[in-house]
Amino acid sequence: MTTICAMYGWTTRQWVAISANHRVLLHNPEWPTRSQGGSGRNSELLTLAAKRYNVKLKPVRLLDERGEITSTNSQGFSTWDTSITKLRAFELTQYDRVLSLDSDITLFQHMDELFLLPKAAVAMPRAYWSDVPPEQWPLTSLMILLEPNATELKGMLDTLHAWWMDPVQNRTKKYDMELMNHRFGSSAMVLPHRPYALLSAEFRRHDHSAYLGTANTPTDEKPTWDAEEVLKEAKLVHFSDWPLPKPWTMWPHDAVSEMQPDCDMLDVGNYQYSCREREIWKDLYNDFRRRRKEHCKLLSVAAPNWVAWKKSVGAA
Repeated sequence: MTTICAMYGWTTRQWVAISANHRVLLHNPEWPTRSQGGSGRNSELLTLAAKRYNVKLKPVRLLDERGEITSTNSQGFSTWDTSITKLRAFELTQYDRVLSLDSDITLFQHMDELFLLPKAAVAMPRAYWSDVPPEQWPLTSLMILLEPNATELKGMLDTLHAWWMDPVQNRTKKYDMELMNHRFGSSAMVLPHRPYALLSAEFRRHDHSAYLGTANTPTDEKPTWDAEEVLKEAKLVHFSDWPLPKPWTMWPHDAVSEMQPDCDMLDVGNYQYSCREREIWKDLYNDFRRRRKEHCKLLSVAAPNWVAWKKSVGAA
């Protein structure tokens, strides 16, 4: 498994995997390494990434929801507000191909095979969890295989600026996913979400037909859901259980009982069967926090007040 030492989310630190031997970390330029005079925890972690894991550090200025340069992310706004920053992977023009990954993931297996795919400006999975018919699923930017091109980034930022000037478009915020779909929705190479884009929320669902790809499949050909096998085949899992906070934040007590997977307890004689989906779901989060503490020496962020948190993210 790969541990990503992200403190504030994928908007401030993002892995960009480039072949088996090249790893690039986009990070906030306000975090100097030890050799650059830094002395804080961020400096220690960047230095650790460079020395122990042979990571190439790439400081990039954060971009806000307007595509404009902004300062360090604070607790005053959502990490989504700087999600456009991930598109700066298009500026890595010293490489022919880049695999950009969000940091709110656990990477189970390498994905070097993606670099051998036919040429394409962009390759992405579809957001199979979308509340629209399968033929309308948008692309998801949790993982982007791209051919770096600074002109593409400029074009998308120009589009974002135009949206903000449009009184109809600017009623709702637009993020990296909307930009990528606007530009590449009709031309991207589509990667299968199995095994490249499993959501943690899948283990909370009752209907798994979207993930299994069984829409319009003959009944006798439909695969059955097996939580263990799904986890084994997955290349990565993306932590997405809105409105729960990201995995580096501890769960509020009330949130666990409200958000954990349903579990029908069955008593057969003296033996009690438990829900494996619930166990897997909890283990995914616990494993992320354990590795973050072990490898990054970082404790989890304290749990927020659940009621106040839900209000802050528009869930209550």
